Amino acid sequence: MFSKKGKRKIVVDDMEYYRSATGNDNWINLWVATEVPSSPRLQCYFRYHQDQIASEHNGQQVTRLSNQFVVTPYVVRQAILYALANGWDPSTRGKDLSLGHLDNKIDIHLEQNKENSLNAKN
Repeated sequence: MFSKKGKRKIVVDDMEYYRSATGNDNWINLWVATEVPSSPRLQCYFRYHQDQIASEHNGQQVTRLSNQFVVTPYVVRQAILYALANGWDPSTRGKDLSLGHLDNKIDIHLEQNKENSLNAKN
């Protein structure tokens, strides 16, 4: 059994999954799991897709990063469906599945799932 603390629930095709997305220095890690004992977890990655903005700070040219990609429920659903289509069976016992970077393998709705776009909707 895994801890659901800090994880969000999503239902895909009548099955409950729990997800956790965390930032890393170079990418975003997404983990997806079910409550099935000893079932394999799904792991995949996404680039930040942030905007680079040149500016000046204390007389120095610097690059500021903003408007990064956000892992939304839509993206999680696409990752789960992709994993299921590629042999992931979260209802049985097995090893975790790492799919690597999914940025170019699934529809991530990049323009709709960046910080500025999401903040404009709220």
